[in-house]
Amino acid sequence: MTVTLLSRAGTMTLSADPGQSLLDLVRAREGLPIHAPCGGQGTCGKCTVYLVDGRGETPVLACRTPARDGMVVRLPDAAPLCVESAASTDAPVVPDGGQEGFGVACDIGTTTVVCHLMDLATGRCLATVGEGNAQRSYGGDVIARIKASMEGRRSALTCAIVDQLSRMIGALCRHAGIETAEVRKMAVAANTTMLHLFAALPPDGMGAAPFTPVSLFGDEWDAKALGLPFEGSVYLLPAVSGYVGGDITADLLAAGLAHEDRPVLLIDVGTNGEMALGCGDYFVCCSTAAGPAFEGAQICCGMAAAAGAVSQVEYRDGEVRCSVIGGGEAVGLCGSGLIDAMAVMLRLGAVDETGRMLDIEEDEDEIPEEALPYLFLWQDSPAFRLSEKVWVTQADVRKLQLGKGAIAAGVRVLMDAYGVGFEGVSALLLAGGFGNYIRPESAARIGLIPAELLSVTRPVGNTAAKGAQMALLSSAAREELARLQKNMDYRELSGLPAFNEAYMEAMMFPEEE
Repeated sequence: MTVTLLSRAGTMTLSADPGQSLLDLVRAREGLPIHAPCGGQGTCGKCTVYLVDGRGETPVLACRTPARDGMVVRLPDAAPLCVESAASTDAPVVPDGGQEGFGVACDIGTTTVVCHLMDLATGRCLATVGEGNAQRSYGGDVIARIKASMEGRRSALTCAIVDQLSRMIGALCRHAGIETAEVRKMAVAANTTMLHLFAALPPDGMGAAPFTPVSLFGDEWDAKALGLPFEGSVYLLPAVSGYVGGDITADLLAAGLAHEDRPVLLIDVGTNGEMALGCGDYFVCCSTAAGPAFEGAQICCGMAAAAGAVSQVEYRDGEVRCSVIGGGEAVGLCGSGLIDAMAVMLRLGAVDETGRMLDIEEDEDEIPEEALPYLFLWQDSPAFRLSEKVWVTQADVRKLQLGKGAIAAGVRVLMDAYGVGFEGVSALLLAGGFGNYIRPESAARIGLIPAELLSVTRPVGNTAAKGAQMALLSSAAREELARLQKNMDYRELSGLPAFNEAYMEAMMFPEEE
């Protein structure tokens, strides 16, 4: 049977199997826009498509709608993600002598993928491309993708990322005016799950305790054997554990923390909440299951950081003001906007320290005057309106509490393990594309990061991509990565009483001083 798909790319007719979901049908066609943060479980509501007939259009969830012969389906336009590619400057490392040709440095994030074309002789960055990760239709976080792998979709996940990287390499070469055959090597930084899926290794062992990976990498692979379109080697940056990956060792390398003489705390805020604390030749590290709220997933009006997303919220001149990516009307809320919005709600007294949002009917006499215009009931539950189409619900607040509580508790455990107080930490670095857009003041206000470290907090951008650049060009950088891997003391937090205690405390919002 056949299904007609209507999208920005045009009209196409696809063959469908009986009982096949529309989500699986679209997944099988590279480049079509569809996003399923929950991995097709029917819980996030983000894979909405529209059935078209003579009466108009009917919205349905693609993961819950079986294909039928003759069906006409419109895919909503998907705005391109805002991809952090600040590492597109020349790499801060002296390239090994005697190198010729070109190389590609890549950061495979759970949400986005960034690739840089580098001149191997000079270290110059010639071109950069960034896209949303093609695996996003299989889930918004690594847990969902591990589950998809265990359900028999590992090959599809591997093909999705390999095909995407091959296409991105081709785009880089066209932009720089070179042939793909002139690419000699590649270096890839990614979390441990992404590395497994790229290398066609099963990530299934990381789906349950003791979270055992097949490999911790730090070695070279053959590009053609991986399915890439050039002859050469691919260096996969070393991971530390199943949930502290090569992106974190790349962060530490790029930030130069092995050369610091006072402890530095680095946090990659995201679904995994990976972090490391230390300096010189000793670091403690961990990963917390922060959940997908920071990526805008499983949030009522949540979306990725794309055009139309509220990215910043502030209360100024007596009103709530929102900044929207790309300008124009707000249609959703991304992670940085959610953190800002939470800080504003706390400031206005719309939410108390327990995370309870005041009810416009039950708590009318207690609601501060500044918060009153923004509170309303949505589906019989309190909500806080940011714009005509965007609001934050009580359930959203609870999901944010889970995420920020996990990261804050992880910080507490690391500091205790390292034996240092706030006064002993010289800097707090917010790594990753998302970390670059977080307003530190808002993060401190909601308790995501310690208020005591606010004065030494700074975003460092996509240091994973910069670390991949360094590893691509320099054998000395790869040797330092190997030392970092050996010098990192991983702490597994699941079942750790100290973490559980800190987590319960960190769920609360700090009282305003």
